[in-house]
Amino acid sequence: MSILTRRFGFLVAAAALLAFPGAAFGAASQGEISYLEGSVTIDAAPASIGDLVPFGATVRTDKDSYCEITFRERNVIHLGELTSLVFNPGNLQVGSVLQQGSLALVLKNFVKGGTGDMSFFVRTPTATAGVRGTSFFMKVEDPTTTYVCLCNGVLRLDDGTLVTGIDIEAAHHASYRVTDKGGSVSIDKAPMLYHTDQDMETLAGKIGYTIDWTRVDR
Repeated sequence: MSILTRRFGFLVAAAALLAFPGAAFGAASQGEISYLEGSVTIDAAPASIGDLVPFGATVRTDKDSYCEITFRERNVIHLGELTSLVFNPGNLQVGSVLQQGSLALVLKNFVKGGTGDMSFFVRTPTATAGVRGTSFFMKVEDPTTTYVCLCNGVLRLDDGTLVTGIDIEAAHHASYRVTDKGGSVSIDKAPMLYHTDQDMETLAGKIGYTIDWTRVDR
């Protein structure tokens, strides 16, 4: 049963409410490849561990290939196989674009930007995720369906106005599918898929963070 159906696109906003001091994104916060397995490219050039990922760059993973991008020290994104991501955390209006594939994020070092509490956007063909200080997973299942899981934190499902919508919080996974049904977009509850507690814990450990599954990360 759909919990919310509206026309046009949806904004999925996962926002922890804790504000962090510091400046907005700058040159020092561009990404860096901190883990790589298999064949990965940055703007079609072969990537290696330690390579910088400029804002606006497209990172692609091949079959059986994976990588992680760390930025602002306490933020990390894991790209699954066959994933294409336009990495653009420095532009809060445009955001990053998950063109295909899947990613997991653990984000612990953000500041309030021009969009209020939401400081990192990931857009897909059917959903937009605005996140700050939370653990989150998303996968483009097909051109009309995006799977999203708020692993730990606060999630806002919005119609794109950033004004009206549904606020969700979870200490331990809340999963949904965002589906474009020919112009009408629905958000439906879904089972936990594609990732595990251990996956997220391992990723969090890369930035020195431990997820507490007994409380909501705010």
